[in-house]
Amino acid sequence: MKQHPGRVIGDIIFILFASTSILSFFAIVLTPARHFVWKEIIKLGDLRGQKGGPLIFRQKLKDAGLTFKEFEPQILIRKRSRELVVLSENLVIATYPIGIGKNPVGIKLNGKDGKTPEGHYHICRKDDQHRFHLFMQLNYPAPDDARRGSVQQLLKAGEEQKIIDAWDNNGVPPVNTALGGPLGIHGFGAESNWTADGSISMHNAHLEEIYWILASGTPVAIVP
Repeated sequence: MKQHPGRVIGDIIFILFASTSILSFFAIVLTPARHFVWKEIIKLGDLRGQKGGPLIFRQKLKDAGLTFKEFEPQILIRKRSRELVVLSENLVIATYPIGIGKNPVGIKLNGKDGKTPEGHYHICRKDDQHRFHLFMQLNYPAPDDARRGSVQQLLKAGEEQKIIDAWDNNGVPPVNTALGGPLGIHGFGAESNWTADGSISMHNAHLEEIYWILASGTPVAIVP
């Protein structure tokens, strides 16, 4: 019986696909490059670094002589040198390059000045589906920012108190005031000072190392 041409073509495609799969399997298992190939395959299933990132950071903890249980995380952001430092008490665990606001010098006065704030904050919310890869929101504006905003007559009635209440209750501050927000640490690169709102930007791979490790409530100090 004469086979239909379409079926013949389908059989050929199936044979080629099966042959390629078998060759790829043996290439992975038998060649010296198998470890690299496996790592790349794992990365394909770990697009936001939830598995690989913490492993790298735990090794940095080990290199610093700490166990994960002993780790008491603190973040220090130095604007002038454009670096984010992860500490445990006074011990430096890791240092990463960062980008900050496109108008980097000076304290943040309002939501449109392109500056990164200075002061003491903490991580108040995390978002692993953010448009800039991953996002750790800081509880900006703080009471000091709110008082400054009131003096400048930027805040509407009641907004200063809402900011202070959020701070006192470890909540997420209002982000719809003239002071700006939400502001935090996110991905998409640290090559330059580029963020419009004053957020802190990191290379995605670096952010993945700390995002899955740091919990809400982690203190963050931002200095000039």
